Amino acid sequence: MASRYFKNAQAAETGRVYTHAKVSIAASGVPTVLDAPFVQSIVRNGAGDYTLTLQDSYNELFHFGIVQLLATNQDMTFQLRTADVGSKTIQFICKTAATATELANGTVLYIDIGLKNSSVAV
Repeated sequence: MASRYFKNAQAAETGRVYTHAKVSIAASGVPTVLDAPFVQSIVRNGAGDYTLTLQDSYNELFHFGIVQLLATNQDMTFQLRTADVGSKTIQFICKTAATATELANGTVLYIDIGLKNSSVAV
């Protein structure tokens, strides 16, 4: 579990942690982390397939959302593939229709992540 100092946030559950990542996509879908507190890295596994690695492990993922700043007009959706925040990894796929699709060069992803940093039940 993370041992960082977190500011208090009002929530119905104990130990809510909110963080974000800003990721730039270069040619061939290669990601570069621009701003990402608590995010260690993001790597491209294949066309439109990425793994985000957190700096610390957490008990649960309760929110994962992506907003895309387009370099070109792409009708893209994002699908969470796996979320093993205890092992620090979140894998997601970028899709058009039902097919994993490479993100265009110059695309910027804004990723919001909500995590639970406590095993205390509500």
